[in-house]
Amino acid sequence: MNFELDSTQQELADSLRKYLMAEAAPLVDEYEAAKKPVPRYLVKAMREFGLLGGLLPEEQGGYGLPMTTYGTLIAEVARVWPSLRSITSSTNLAASVLADGGSETLKRKFLPAILEGESIACFALSEPNIGSDAANIQTRAQAVDSGYVIDGRKLYISNGPICDVGVVFVRTPSPEGTAPSVSCIFFEASSPGFSVTDIAKMGMHSCPLGELLFDGLHVPHDHMVGKEGRGFSLAKKYLNSGRCVVAFSALGVAQAAYDAAVQYAKDRVQFGKPIGSFQQVQQMIADMMAMLETSRLLCYRAADALDRQASDSQLWCSMAKRHSTDSALRIAELALQVHGGAGYTAYFPVERYYRDLRHLTIAEGTNQIQSMLMAQHVLELSALR
Repeated sequence: MNFELDSTQQELADSLRKYLMAEAAPLVDEYEAAKKPVPRYLVKAMREFGLLGGLLPEEQGGYGLPMTTYGTLIAEVARVWPSLRSITSSTNLAASVLADGGSETLKRKFLPAILEGESIACFALSEPNIGSDAANIQTRAQAVDSGYVIDGRKLYISNGPICDVGVVFVRTPSPEGTAPSVSCIFFEASSPGFSVTDIAKMGMHSCPLGELLFDGLHVPHDHMVGKEGRGFSLAKKYLNSGRCVVAFSALGVAQAAYDAAVQYAKDRVQFGKPIGSFQQVQQMIADMMAMLETSRLLCYRAADALDRQASDSQLWCSMAKRHSTDSALRIAELALQVHGGAGYTAYFPVERYYRDLRHLTIAEGTNQIQSMLMAQHVLELSALR
């Protein structure tokens, strides 16, 4: 087993970090404080580093990166600007679904613009009354002669207020007495019958969150992604890899929080010496080190399972997502504590790290759901059925 990045991976990560520190880092505080969306040119720039379409095969316009490489790049973006990471990976998630199940006509028309960062995309699954219970969504698509008419609401959708296109998961008619039929449909935000409301939130202010309203939105037949009634399997497939992405995202922010705490502990002088020389501060730094490295190893383990298409990849992705996000939140809390009163202010970035990370224990399935999936794997007993 080799736990080091190879030379290509390291070069990619280094070049990305150099770009982000020069072009993105100077904007973060201003944009987050003003709650302005990440500039689109930065989203477009992510294409050059393999972050848009990175996981797609080259014949579909992607880079064919293994998840280990893609996750490493995701962590670098999250380390500098979590909002940029969220916009990029949400767009990439929708692109992966479209590339997997979309017709050749649909892909030719829309996929290139998404992969170039010209179009920002969203993945619309959650609803006001439906979160983890995704199989029972209420948004409906009614078949008509010219295509489908969509009615319903989606809630807590990343990129919602700024999306140009998206994939929406809907209920389609199913035989009486059978389970609800879930389908996936591609839509354009400019279509009549679509509107969106911005939702105020705790962190990642430069990645807007929205409530999407579909009020008689019409799409052609060829906007169905995959077969009708097979949308839930598509959602589950990409939520699994999405959990690995969230784990790497948490790792990136945790690294930033850890780095900030170490630097502050060296620089801050109290009682005539750096606070890093105090035993209790050293204990906090040591705890952060252990949590950071165990998270990194689980991220690599989950990414490797996905790359090998291992039968237990869901287990590893759930485990990495739960551990990495829980640990990152604790690391950010400890980093804030190392900073003392300064950490609670906006003078230092650690308070923002804490706010930005809080979302990740909920995203792509709460950590409580991940615990259930993990236990279900070994017990072969479901808590939901």
